[in-house]
Amino acid sequence: MAKSLTSLLNQIERLQKEASLIQSEVIDRIRKEIAKYHLTPEQLFGAAVGNGAKRAKPTRKSSTPRVAKYADQAGNSWGGVGKRPEWLRQALAAGKALEDFLVGGAGSPSVAAADAGRPAPRTKRKAPSAVKRAVGRKTKAIKRAAARKSPKAKPRASAAATSASE
Repeated sequence: MAKSLTSLLNQIERLQKEASLIQSEVIDRIRKEIAKYHLTPEQLFGAAVGNGAKRAKPTRKSSTPRVAKYADQAGNSWGGVGKRPEWLRQALAAGKALEDFLVGGAGSPSVAAADAGRPAPRTKRKAPSAVKRAVGRKTKAIKRAAARKSPKAKPRASAAATSASE
């Protein structure tokens, strides 16, 4: 039942014509419904329609520039987020304290005045991380599966009934 290449190509061409005929019928039907109900492209597809315009992707909020929390006399600064810079690591290795590099000093009025207009810093929650929760779920599932598979000697109703009748 081998088909020749020409018969397969003819079948493909016939099916493509049939598909395009069905598509054109559907398009005509939709156009009639749109005209009947006086629908606009904006009602159907939203406001970003026309001339192939795509909907704009939502942009990320631009982050405010980080204020330096730590600085030295050489003009180096660090915002306190991420990996510590080399100049700070070297100074800490030399025996200096991290508090020595705080901008404005720990108890100075300039820090208190600068912090007066800012909201209080967020505190970290002590909730378990998603990784720990996922591991906990896996271990529970493994324990349940092991409990189902373990060949414990459970008394069956039929076995109990047999022993009671003896």
